[in-house]
Amino acid sequence: MTSNPVHGVNALIYGAKLLARRELRPFIIVPLLINLVLFIALTAVMLSQLGGLADYLGSLLSHTPVDTGNMSWWEATMAKGAAWAANVFRWLAWVIALAVLLLFFFVYGYVFAIITNIIAAPFNGFLAEKVEELLTGRPPPSEPLGRMIWRTLGRELRKLRYFIGWGLVILVVALFTSWTVFIPAVMGALWGAWCMAIQYVDYPLDNHQRPFDELKNILLRKKLTTLSFGGAVMLAKMVPVLNIFVMPAAVAGGTALWIQRLRQEGDPGAALR
Repeated sequence: MTSNPVHGVNALIYGAKLLARRELRPFIIVPLLINLVLFIALTAVMLSQLGGLADYLGSLLSHTPVDTGNMSWWEATMAKGAAWAANVFRWLAWVIALAVLLLFFFVYGYVFAIITNIIAAPFNGFLAEKVEELLTGRPPPSEPLGRMIWRTLGRELRKLRYFIGWGLVILVVALFTSWTVFIPAVMGALWGAWCMAIQYVDYPLDNHQRPFDELKNILLRKKLTTLSFGGAVMLAKMVPVLNIFVMPAAVAGGTALWIQRLRQEGDPGAALR
């Protein structure tokens, strides 16, 4: 089956529709409550930083004229030259301001996602299990509750190490190419989409105790589907209020995407054991 970006976006939409199913409602309440509490806390922090961000953006886009009345002729000439250059390259200030604003909301969404995913990991595992049972008629293998909780938390930490390790490498590359603006922005967007896809497609594989490396290999074979799903999740998580409901929709959508589009790349029998 070919890789198609439409499949990834549709998977998130389908996951949101699945949340309306009565069978899944008990497994959505706790993740939603966790999201709500963290949303209130992180949004309060975000709002407290908006004043400084607004001042910074205002300084970038300021059109305040230069007062040369008390300057010597050479100081006035340099000041007027700097003002002329600032006006000529005004477009660059807008690009930088837009990049800073997007980065601000990206960090907000990314931090929100990391914290909620760690805390809600066991509940997301239950939700993915029930979605799989709903779609296939067969649940994943059963295991003791305590073992399942520790395993899912360990898996989350494994993913977090992967995200942080490669994230630092990408950050270094982005810093060396920051003069282009475009390259770091594209790298950040692609990395964020990749991380979101790994995060939410992993739950059904983890329920079957499939290796983490297997997940990465399968997702790499369907790059467009993978990145479109992760990108849709990432964009939704950047929107306040909407991000409260994204996590359960992404878990359901990632599970459906694995069952319907991705598991053919692995061992189909193992996915249904």
